[in-house]
Amino acid sequence: MGARFVWFGGIFAVIFLLVCAMTDNRVMAQAPVTAGTRKVARPIGEITSKKANKEAIERLRQMSPEEIEALDKKLAQALTLYYDRKFGQALPIFKEIADKVETMDIMFWIGTSAMKVGQVELAIEKFQKMLAIDPTLHRVRLELAVAYFMAGEYEKSRQQLELVQKVSPPPAVQKNINKLMAAINERTRKVFWNLRFSQGFLWDDNVSSGPDQRELAVLGGTLVLNKESQKLRDEAMVSNLLGNVLFDVGQRNGLMWNTTGSFYYRAYTDYHKFNYVAADLSTGPWWVGRRDIAKVPLGFTRRDFGSEKLSYTIHLDPNYEHFFTRHFSLRGFFSFSSENYFAQRNDPLDNYNYRYELSPNLYLANRKYIISLSLGIENHNAEAGRFSYEAPYVGLACFARLPTMTELSFRYQYARRDYDGRPLFYAIDRTDRRRQIALVLSQSFFKRFFASFSFSYLNNDSNAGLYDFDRKTYSLNVGFRL
Repeated sequence: MGARFVWFGGIFAVIFLLVCAMTDNRVMAQAPVTAGTRKVARPIGEITSKKANKEAIERLRQMSPEEIEALDKKLAQALTLYYDRKFGQALPIFKEIADKVETMDIMFWIGTSAMKVGQVELAIEKFQKMLAIDPTLHRVRLELAVAYFMAGEYEKSRQQLELVQKVSPPPAVQKNINKLMAAINERTRKVFWNLRFSQGFLWDDNVSSGPDQRELAVLGGTLVLNKESQKLRDEAMVSNLLGNVLFDVGQRNGLMWNTTGSFYYRAYTDYHKFNYVAADLSTGPWWVGRRDIAKVPLGFTRRDFGSEKLSYTIHLDPNYEHFFTRHFSLRGFFSFSSENYFAQRNDPLDNYNYRYELSPNLYLANRKYIISLSLGIENHNAEAGRFSYEAPYVGLACFARLPTMTELSFRYQYARRDYDGRPLFYAIDRTDRRRQIALVLSQSFFKRFFASFSFSYLNNDSNAGLYDFDRKTYSLNVGFRL
């Protein structure tokens, strides 16, 4: 019995020395805890408890030397993985050790490893258990605050930070606590708003969206277009204002209400009859879950063309996005609109429009890069059959945010429009194949200001020559955001 006890004491000493050597109190005292990109320094102090370690010793006394030696090897393996930041591999080993002997250090390593691999509930459980044993472990309390933050329990996170502040932590620790407090305040805000304005100059090689040729072969002869119906070049001043207000009705990851307003004005230098104004106001509820976002905006749009009122539109645009992982989602979109033209001569253009779209999305590098595909169909029902069509489409969109505060976006869409009625001057059913490209390069500077370059290309390949055209625009804009 005495020999076994000496053997037991020697092995336990090896385990204790191994833990101390690999923990390195100086490193542990200064190592940061992360909350997203925010860091909270750990206060200096040992994570020990006589009560907890006494219970561990009692359990060790009941083991054979072989069992203790096996635990020693597992602990060495787990700590090697832990300090190599292979937390997913270290965690199950720590848990296996804890099933037999659970010291305060083991609880801590399980908690921090669980946080790193997204098992926040397990981390909270372990840190709570440690604080129940010893409430003076302020370093652990900070870890618990971070875990609560990651779980979206912001008030609980704030409470833990306030308890640490009461013991007057070092300035470096207090500085990082303030950063996490600021993050909590941001996450618990009730009202969010932004405003963006830009002013620019646009070059348009086809302001009328007209065909290249002035004389077209039509039913019964030749159609000669007037000057302003064929392809025309012009420049324009462009103004754009966009604002948004989001109100958080309850806790985060719940019900919200969003309101968006926009104003767009394009004034041509020579051909004023093609000036264009559009103003839109949309409002409606959002529901945000951990993996789901649902939006149901209802809006009103008013458009003017030239010096006349053109049309007004009431639109409903519900959409739902489900995140299978943090990097991949699937979004479903439906849109219904009712457009009415002011001028009686445009009554045949009055329409109901339906659009259905399914879009898989890929989010990379913390959403700095986004790739989206879209598959959809649009059903346009106008008063006159010659303006009604059904249009399946496919698209690709890419977005990149670079470290230089540069943003780049690209979008391509192909659609085929099959019209219900024959157009005027033609004895054939009209079919258009439409290709669209949009490219925007934006550079931020002085925090709230930006400059952008935009290029767009539209090619409408129609079997009815009057509607066969292409159009390119280039624009330079400068603006600010609040």
